[in-house]
Amino acid sequence: MDTASVVLQDSFLAPVLTSFADVCLEVTPDGIVVVAQVKPEVAPADEVAGWIGADLANLVDPGSARRLHERLEGIARDAQADTPGPVLWAELTHLRNGESGFPVRYAMHRIADTDRILMLGQDQRPIIEIQQQLLNAQVALERDYEAQREIDTRYRILMDFTVDAIVLVSLSNGQVVDINHAAAAMLDATRSGLIGARFADCFAGRSNDDLLSALEVPDAAGSSSSVEVEAKTSQRRLQLTGKLFRASGEQLVMVRVVDPDHVGVGDGQLASHLRQLFHHGSDAIVFTDRDGNILAASETFLNLTDAPVSGTVRGRSMADFLGRGAVDLRVLLDNARRSGQLRMYATRVKTDFGAQLAVEISATWLDDEFDPVLALVIRNASSATSLRVEGPAGQDQNMQNVIELVGSSALKDIVSETTEVIEKICIETAIELTRNNRVAAAEMLGLSRQSLYVKLRKYGLLSREDE
Repeated sequence: MDTASVVLQDSFLAPVLTSFADVCLEVTPDGIVVVAQVKPEVAPADEVAGWIGADLANLVDPGSARRLHERLEGIARDAQADTPGPVLWAELTHLRNGESGFPVRYAMHRIADTDRILMLGQDQRPIIEIQQQLLNAQVALERDYEAQREIDTRYRILMDFTVDAIVLVSLSNGQVVDINHAAAAMLDATRSGLIGARFADCFAGRSNDDLLSALEVPDAAGSSSSVEVEAKTSQRRLQLTGKLFRASGEQLVMVRVVDPDHVGVGDGQLASHLRQLFHHGSDAIVFTDRDGNILAASETFLNLTDAPVSGTVRGRSMADFLGRGAVDLRVLLDNARRSGQLRMYATRVKTDFGAQLAVEISATWLDDEFDPVLALVIRNASSATSLRVEGPAGQDQNMQNVIELVGSSALKDIVSETTEVIEKICIETAIELTRNNRVAAAEMLGLSRQSLYVKLRKYGLLSREDE
């Protein structure tokens, strides 16, 4: 078989063709490889030398072999018709060690005045790698887009569902970035009309710089103070509380808008008053969770327990500060949970330094479905205790009897015994506070006079003269 190359051994054409083609082949009309030249980075020279004299269909996978025969037949038909046909392209995947090696896209040209076919191929592996990278990038973008859409949907539902009036303001220019419908209604405007507008323009007597500086103060100082403003359209007095954050390199402030005159459902300034009572009231106020762990404590409670700051008591068990420890706490929790409230429970508050102070505790069970809270109002009763003669000693003895039951009786029996002890303590306390005025004591305890006398007789608190 004549293996002389018609084109690839031409001193001028060969370098030109091999400069831009990764694979150059000359084949017969039957597909027999006559000459093969491949760039070293595409395939080794010794491997390419084995192609010469072989049937090209045996060097590619079955699908490529079918395409090759179709192109060769098309070129043969054009040659018989003696009409120049269009350049035919064939994507062939060469085999390596019996497995798929590398794909090559060939341009097939019939060489004039001969029956041979020149095949100039381009290695498709770099293109396939780029396509795979683009596909992976597209899949990653789609996932990020879906995640972003999900986050955006959650954010939008949260903004629209919450009853709080929320505004997002850009700190650079003071414009409203986003606002929910509750805040728009409070400002007597529409959401679309406020987005992009300057937030300060919604209020009377407030410049842009002045308002933004005021909103920065709470976050910078670590406090929760509010900025009082007056809405232009409705002349309503509003309170703004800001929280700074950064998103995509831009500083924003989330503003919560509150109308102190319309807090809750028509309670006026009730929330503001309750907040001031908690922080400045003469009686200590403590909120605990269902297990008695302190959630919040007022400044008065810190004074009673000699605690330096609220952070030192938050999270601790209320039993740590009660004279009888866990027994006192269990009495408060069980009775408040059962009846909703417990009034004037006498005990002592102790500090971490060993000091003790007589107190009276009123407990209220705030029965939230998911997060119930025990609210305790603690009153300093040291002055009233000093006026009592028999009450405290008798009460301590009663509680000592209850304490001794721990470990020897079931909790249900201990609670039952404790209920009677508390009932007796409350009756004794009411009698002492009213100076033995039975009518006033019955009213204080929410009992009728007849029920009070029955209980006095039950606990042996009636003298013979009274009977």
